[in-house]
Amino acid sequence: MIHVSKALALALALLAATPALAAKKALGPAERIDLNRASVAELMRLPGVGEKRAQAIVAHRARSPFRRAEDVLAVKGLGPAWFGKVKANLSVGTPAGQNPAPAQTAKR
Repeated sequence: MIHVSKALALALALLAATPALAAKKALGPAERIDLNRASVAELMRLPGVGEKRAQAIVAHRARSPFRRAEDVLAVKGLGPAWFGKVKANLSVGTPAGQNPAPAQTAKR
């Protein structure tokens, strides 16, 4: 009887996790995620990034916005091998809530 209840518990756990797993839509080859503007859910679309790592990326950029894609390597748990796989899908734009620097006009 104990084996049946363990199997049933496992089956229920897998069924409960299925919607969360199905919601993670893979990135297309030309899709890019902006490290300074993406939500946790958007960051989770990156291979190897779950909710915890996505939250860590958001927390890091709140302290110090990313200036270049390589800066994401400062987030614990993200290393060079991972970066090599996803760098084509990363971009770094102006942090949310900040306006880009105004263009300077040339003086004549």
